Amino acid sequence: MMFDNWYYICPMNFLAHIYLSGDNKEIALGNLIGDMVKGNAYEKYPKDIRTGLILHRSIDEFTDAHLSFKHSCEIIKPYFNRYAGIVADIYYDHFLAKYWTEFSDVELQKAVNDIYILMIKKYRILPSRAQRIAPFMILRNWLGTYGHFEPLHQAFLGMHRRTSERGHMDIAVEKLQVHYEELEKDFRLFMPDVIEFSKEKLSLLSTI
Repeated sequence: MMFDNWYYICPMNFLAHIYLSGDNKEIALGNLIGDMVKGNAYEKYPKDIRTGLILHRSIDEFTDAHLSFKHSCEIIKPYFNRYAGIVADIYYDHFLAKYWTEFSDVELQKAVNDIYILMIKKYRILPSRAQRIAPFMILRNWLGTYGHFEPLHQAFLGMHRRTSERGHMDIAVEKLQVHYEELEKDFRLFMPDVIEFSKEKLSLLSTI
């Protein structure tokens, strides 16, 4: 999903973008910062980060068009209106974190620590929004805590304040719990498709 400027210090669906990048951490970094690099600005980055940036845009388009994701958005749209897609994105990251061992042989905290370390190493070339996000992400361990309700609730509270409370995100965890089974079902239908799509896209990008 694409986001308005208010998101610059809010946690988003970073975990899925990292996971869908395969084993290359620089591609994962590019995928993580994809919403923060607009237009042709991606061209100034090193090859692997550039690949991640392009992959991010493709994943966003695929996600927005996927029937399961659309269904999740419809479930929660009465609560969150135009912010439903943002909330659904983060719900899916919650499920990915919770069931991480089903998708990866690498322990979750190790995987996210690798990204934190790379963000520090590449800090100077990160876009300004990513530079603002990095300290919050690392100190609060956003990527490693998505699977737990309380850290998720705190993240949504921050977003609630930054949307001038229009998004009603203070109730996001409550509504996740209400619709948990149906949303998890959508996530499980979505993941095999986006994994296959991402693998194919990465294979294509490797030839460019």
